[in-house]
Amino acid sequence: MNTIIKKKKKAFTLIELIIVLAIMAIIAAIAIPSFSTVRDNSKIKADKQSIETIKRTVMLLVADETIKPSTANKTAVFSTGTPTYVGFTTAEQTAITGAVSEVKVPQAVGAVNYRITVILTTGDVTVETINSVPTMLQITD
Repeated sequence: MNTIIKKKKKAFTLIELIIVLAIMAIIAAIAIPSFSTVRDNSKIKADKQSIETIKRTVMLLVADETIKPSTANKTAVFSTGTPTYVGFTTAEQTAITGAVSEVKVPQAVGAVNYRITVILTTGDVTVETINSVPTMLQITD
């Protein structure tokens, strides 16, 4: 009695594999743009936090009269290179540079620098990211 027992091979067919790959491609096509939007939004939020940090620091410098209001706006532009100052004294420049030295460069797409402006005689502080297009983020007092 010689009986041959046939074992069924268990495997996926080519069509099943193609269907699974197609479903994975559809899910990826939906998910990838969402991830890039989340990443871009997080960069903008990081810049807003940096702007708030810079603003509070400069406001403290104005409050303790390290930076004195004057008859003209004072402006400082920070980038990865040397900061540019307009209207600040050397002592004020040193104070701002030291206070802002730990702040990260802008992360948002297109943002290149931070611009700090101390307004005329009031001492109000404006901080914004700047680039070649109009201002992306701005927080004023």
